[in-house]
Amino acid sequence: MLRIHRLRALRPAVLLGAGLLLLGAAAGSGANSALPELGEHSLLNIGEERKLGRSVYERLLERGLVETHPLLDRYLNDLGIRLVAGLDNPVREYRFFIVRDDSINAFALPGGYIGINRGLIRAAQTQHQLASVLAHEIAHVRMRHGLDLMRKGQSVSNAAIVGMIAGLLLGGVDSQVGAAVLYGSAAGGQQAMVNYTRENEYEADRLGVELMHAARFDANGMVEFFGIMAGLTGSSGIGNIEYLRTHPINTNRIAEASARVGPVKTRVDQVDHYPLFRDFLEYVSSDHLPTQGSEYLRALASIKAGEHERADGLLAALYERDSENIWYSIAYAENLELLKREAEAELIYRRLLDIFPGDYVLSMRLLRLLKLEGRNRSALLLARRLENEHPETREVYFELAEIYAALGRPALRLMAEAEFHRLAGNRKQAVKLYDQILASGKADLATESKAREKRLLLLAE
Repeated sequence: MLRIHRLRALRPAVLLGAGLLLLGAAAGSGANSALPELGEHSLLNIGEERKLGRSVYERLLERGLVETHPLLDRYLNDLGIRLVAGLDNPVREYRFFIVRDDSINAFALPGGYIGINRGLIRAAQTQHQLASVLAHEIAHVRMRHGLDLMRKGQSVSNAAIVGMIAGLLLGGVDSQVGAAVLYGSAAGGQQAMVNYTRENEYEADRLGVELMHAARFDANGMVEFFGIMAGLTGSSGIGNIEYLRTHPINTNRIAEASARVGPVKTRVDQVDHYPLFRDFLEYVSSDHLPTQGSEYLRALASIKAGEHERADGLLAALYERDSENIWYSIAYAENLELLKREAEAELIYRRLLDIFPGDYVLSMRLLRLLKLEGRNRSALLLARRLENEHPETREVYFELAEIYAALGRPALRLMAEAEFHRLAGNRKQAVKLYDQILASGKADLATESKAREKRLLLLAE
């Protein structure tokens, strides 16, 4: 029996924006710590910064606070990677993720981990508006604003940092409790560190606009998003919008951003699947979808309601209209699977893979379909290719472990399980599984050698 458990979703904390504080505070270990140099043009301590950010990100994952659907994850990271390409000599490997939280917020963790709340995605209307938020957060990381905050509050202790992380991760508890832990830990004047200064915001806006132009986004999206936030402020007040606590917006800031955007003319990529991205996010994250809206949203609502024949009619029409649209195609194929029309679903996946060779999302969909049909040898060929192309993606090893179990190959199953746990941050379990492989006497020499090497690497960390 496979001993890997899928993540369990918990109710997320509201105050994730305070992760900005972690970017500054967690880089040091107290009042007497030497401040690290964390700029894009310095390699000093970048590895430690990345390790810290990854550990916080993994805790969010473990608590089910991160939306892990690969299609949604890829869309967000495609936008982010386009923006990062505009940086000079970037030394961080930026990672963008969706947070299962309905408040309007975005934040940066150490090492370039940038989270966007589900509520902010709902508030934005276009990919350009969302890209403006990503660009702004990238700019904060690039310009070391977190480190500047650290310099202004060097008395932050390890205990305070732990308290802040605890507040950040209190997903299963009343959000007011999380707030008390978080801001209580920041007592003695440290709460001010959560907020970026006005100068920080203007600097991040300026670099953000440059990154948007370089990536061929419409930089007017920044001004438009400011307008949306200003409108929400007028209707509900800043206290209800977490993003505005750490990223205050005023008329001067909007005017400066508008003036900076105006003179520059950039050819903008016009294809915008953002409405489909938002609809699919609702499909993945909500138990009940509205029956009004786009054809696509109505089709997704029909799937959610179990009305698969109705969904089939809507999605077949959309697919016929644009068979290369991955959002239409995946929803259509998924509904065909639910209708037990697996051969038709497989044909859609294979046609799309002809258009997008090696696509991870499509490959995983096909892989799982092959497993469902009991075609494990075909699934194994595909899984091994994915392992070669995505060696640090833990979902691949989950699938490999199940395939090896079905094929009666216990040593390779244990190896895949160990890799899954290693990538999930559960190093003790990974070492335990490597030990089982080495003690079993049933693994071939190549598998034994690989298990021994990976075990030693983990113990050396």
